[in-house]
Amino acid sequence: MAEDKRDKTTLDDGPKAGQKKDVPAEAAEKKEKKVKPAGKKSKSKLILIVLFVLIVGAGAGAYFMFGKKYIANLPGKKPGVEAAAVKKEAVGPILQLDPFVFNLTGNQSKYAKVSLGIEVKDVKAMEETKKMIPVIRDRILFIFGTKTPDILMDVNQRESLKKEVYTNLKTIFKNEDELKAVYITDIIIQ
Repeated sequence: MAEDKRDKTTLDDGPKAGQKKDVPAEAAEKKEKKVKPAGKKSKSKLILIVLFVLIVGAGAGAYFMFGKKYIANLPGKKPGVEAAAVKKEAVGPILQLDPFVFNLTGNQSKYAKVSLGIEVKDVKAMEETKKMIPVIRDRILFIFGTKTPDILMDVNQRESLKKEVYTNLKTIFKNEDELKAVYITDIIIQ
């Protein structure tokens, strides 16, 4: 029996050793607990990312579906402005005229060289315009010959020069809508 008692003590020592074995098990449980919250965080991040992508996608879809209608109804926007802008973008045939060289008003030693392009309605109007080149050149030389170097050099005056040439040339066409625009492509003063 004494041996049995010793065996029991030895057996009692066994659970102590077993407790030592539980310590790594406890450490493993702590590691599992640490891993689980990280897994929950990554799931919540994934859910937030998916929700963000869905919201952005819904907003983009709504913009593409209803954005143009909404913008058209804003105050200050006129309906049909976009359609008019698209129509104006279509450029008709342009007749590039030979450069005009002329003396400047008030100073006989200075001269200017101006290049112009004339935009017409269609090819048929282009053929008619080619027949009228001497008349067109005469009118343009008369207009530019009366201008001072300051007016020709001033960038802010270019638009008014184009309008003056346009209104003067428009009268020589059979239909006034055949002439669409006048472009100043080059001005050199020497």
